[in-house]
Amino acid sequence: MGITQEKLEEMAALDIKEADISMLADIRDIETDATAPVDEKLALFARQTPNIYVHKAGNYIIKVSYQESGPSIDDKMEEYISRMQGAYL
Repeated sequence: MGITQEKLEEMAALDIKEADISMLADIRDIETDATAPVDEKLALFARQTPNIYVHKAGNYIIKVSYQESGPSIDDKMEEYISRMQGAYL
């Protein structure tokens, strides 16, 4: 990916309350190739944003985290939707 460990830690430490929204990439504009190997997807993603952890989505600032193991995004979305359905029953 070409990003040093120090730079990754600096990006991850950014407090969204201190982020300048005008300097962030809009997550909706970032494109990846779902068929590419993970390393290539990460490199493509990193080239399109100044901070791989903090982005904007319109007028909102969002912060993401990454994990090497555990539930997939699909599993987490299913869990979230199940919780939301339970809230409305």
